[in-house]
Amino acid sequence: MFQLYKKRGFSEFISDTFAFLKIEGKNYFKNYFIINGPLLLILVVCIYFAMKVYMDALFSSVNTQKFGENQLLNDLMSNIPLFIFLGIISFFAILFISFVSYSFPISYLKLVSTKSDITTQHIFQIMKEKLGKTILFFLASILVFLPIIAITVTLLILLSIIIIGIPLLIILIPVLFSWIKLSYYDYISTENDYLKSVGNGFELLKSKFWPIVGSTMIMYLIYYIIYSAITMVPYLIGIFGIFTNVNPQVNQEETFSTMSILVSAVLVIATICNYTLQNLIFINQGIIYYSLTDEKENISIKSDIDLIGSDSE
Repeated sequence: MFQLYKKRGFSEFISDTFAFLKIEGKNYFKNYFIINGPLLLILVVCIYFAMKVYMDALFSSVNTQKFGENQLLNDLMSNIPLFIFLGIISFFAILFISFVSYSFPISYLKLVSTKSDITTQHIFQIMKEKLGKTILFFLASILVFLPIIAITVTLLILLSIIIIGIPLLIILIPVLFSWIKLSYYDYISTENDYLKSVGNGFELLKSKFWPIVGSTMIMYLIYYIIYSAITMVPYLIGIFGIFTNVNPQVNQEETFSTMSILVSAVLVIATICNYTLQNLIFINQGIIYYSLTDEKENISIKSDIDLIGSDSE
């Protein structure tokens, strides 16, 4: 089983994230999709139909040359009940998916840290037990972190006028993300109150500031590259296929219909990829948290001593 409690530096934060996926990845994502899969399915179905209705209305207005006569607006207004219905379903789906996306990694890593049997039932049990604390964390974070983010980003945007704000803004994103995630891990994994965990998260971040910020930036870059490759490649292939197979006998309406399906499908793929790839960053932050906790409490050394003691008996 993967060793979470271990002293790590910049390179280990990154390499051990992929080592974790190599060892636990199959079981991790199997359970992730068992729990989150039905919710993702509901969301992507809503997105697909909403986008297809919109694209059909757009291409229809272009095809009938009535775009200037508010044909698009009329077509969309006629589907308002459908948009409202899909919007409500999507809102609740996103709400529950976000809860799973944030609480699943920490629940899984908790089982790994205690060397417990990792099953869907055990993961779901921890998620259910921590539901109240998770909701409280996000509500409290709106009051605590949102003003900090708003003020800091505003100041950095103003500083961007004199160039210096641009690199600071690039650094700020992983700093804030790591602070929030480390605070969340501490809050869920301990009996500390919210403000205590926020303080602990900040102290953990300061203890290895540049290795944490650097590894988080690298993971974001990897996330962006993989996400772009998966979402853009099928889109470009589809567009290329449409415009290189121009057949005068093919109805323009059929071309627009194909493009509508293509755009909707790419958006569905993008949504699934986004939530799936987020696990890469969340796991990385979990490994950082357990590493810093080990440096603070020497858990791995104590575990080794206990193991030696049990072997000698």
